[in-house]
Amino acid sequence: MRYIDLSNIDMTDPDVISWINKAKKHLALLNKMNTHAERKDYMSKHGIWNQFKPILIRCYGEKCWYSECSIQGEFGDVDHFRPKNRSTDERGNVILPDGYWWLAYDYLNYRLSCEKSNRSFGNGGKNDMFPLKVGTLPASFPHNNDIAVLLDPCVEKDVEIIDCDETGEIISISDCEYDIERVAISKKVYNWNEFNSARKDIRNRCKTALENFEIIYEVAPDRMRPAVEQITSLVDSKVPFSSFARRYISLKIIGKPYESVIRQFLL
Repeated sequence: MRYIDLSNIDMTDPDVISWINKAKKHLALLNKMNTHAERKDYMSKHGIWNQFKPILIRCYGEKCWYSECSIQGEFGDVDHFRPKNRSTDERGNVILPDGYWWLAYDYLNYRLSCEKSNRSFGNGGKNDMFPLKVGTLPASFPHNNDIAVLLDPCVEKDVEIIDCDETGEIISISDCEYDIERVAISKKVYNWNEFNSARKDIRNRCKTALENFEIIYEVAPDRMRPAVEQITSLVDSKVPFSSFARRYISLKIIGKPYESVIRQFLL
């Protein structure tokens, strides 16, 4: 999971302006409806959030914000982080029968997702799951100020508490019990174990790239370009699993004579 800064969306982009104007109109109509059934029916017929997907892809690349796998050539989903129809905890117990319907047309609630993370698959899949911190209340119209258990790619501190081990499995790098619990629940809900082999492969590729760089750095520093390109191709933010590549490389170069050389590519 990498950090997604939604403020990077260009608000002067004609496509963005056009979509937001449509979203405002749909939300105004949705606000006039009094029942869950009416709202659910309206949203099913006016799902314009999928029209926002090209904007998200253009800005952040073709990969899932939850798993970091590629969605190139696949359908891909625009997930409502706070579910629009109803919300449940990770066990399927209903929290908000009506969901966060008032956020249905708010792009700040959208997360670009692969199908394995967003839909029912194996023992996981987000669907309408949105567990809250024990002892806290769900948000009510028109707010979104409740305390989410699921790690959010749009919250930088959430992204910073996970890494993967040598097998590719997601682990918590925080000692806080609540953080450890959040990572465990997110791992199940987002189906992160489905991508263990891909993350393991990234670690191995990073290891090889660093070994190649170190050899070139010592014996032929004037011919480092291919070795540098090998590393930069792994840490490019739009490349699958790049956040794990960045963490791995960042830790492995500490104290190395070439640390400052590589560190500039991790900024």
